[in-house]
Order: sequence, then structure tokens, then C-alpha cells
Amino acid sequence: MSLFSSRSARLVSVAACVLLAGCAQQSQPTARYNPPSTALAELPAANMTWFRVMFANNSYLIDPSGQQAINNAADSMQSNTALTATVIGKTDSAGSDAANMRLSQQRASAVRTALLQIGKVSAQRVETRWTGARQQGAQTTSDVADPSNRAVDIGVH
Repeated sequence: MSLFSSRSARLVSVAACVLLAGCAQQSQPTARYNPPSTALAELPAANMTWFRVMFANNSYLIDPSGQQAINNAADSMQSNTALTATVIGKTDSAGSDAANMRLSQQRASAVRTALLQIGKVSAQRVETRWTGARQQGAQTTSDVADPSNRAVDIGVH
């Protein structure tokens, strides 16, 4: 192999590695704060039924207990087709705002998907929202990993 082709081959190899490394370094899209509308908070308590799905730290995998809560929400909606659900993903305050926002969106999406897979609720009846650590059930200071805040709340109304 000539000196020129050897250098060209190395240059192409280096360029390919740099290109692949750049692709691997792309960050995930940023999830923006997407809280439920104020109309939800204004509904009378008698018009709301809440179901809660809990999550392990830094996870959006639904465990059997969470699946049961989702099944219960679907059952309540099946009996009254006028009902809709607002799925609200949340996190504890440990971690960055961006990471928590992304995780709360992933949790809300996982619960929405599980709710729809049951087959008792149409997609048009489910609204998905997420709040990261900004609207916690148990208010904590920054960087507190309170398990009660690692949840998705399903409000059926």
C-alpha cells in the first residue's frame, strides 16, 4: 500500500470514528413542563377519582401493583364512556430539572400506553401531562429522593 493510500485510509477511519462518536453523543430531546390545566383543579372532588402508580427510583417500569391501579382506572372508565382520564407524571426532587422532566414524561407515557393496551379506553379519552418535581405530592427540598413523589396520578373525571 502506498504512503498516500495508507494515510487516506487512516484519515477516513478517524473521520468515521468522529462521526459515530458525534451521533452517539446526541442528547435526548428535552421534555418541557406540561402541567394539567387549571380546569382539572377546579373540578369538584366528587367528580374525580384518583388512581396512583408508583415507580422505583429513576425508572418508568410499571410493577404489578401499578398495573392493578391502571386496570382499576380502565374499569371505572369502561362503565361510563363520558369519563376521561388525565395522566400526570411526577418525580422526586433528586436530579436535574431536565432529567426529572424527561423521566416524568416517560412515566406518564408508560401509564398511558398501559391504559390503552387494556382495550377498554380510547386514546381520545386520555390526556397525558407531566410536571417533573415541580408539583410533588409530598413537598421536599431539592435533591430529596422521596419515594412517594415517584408516581403517576390518574385522575378520572
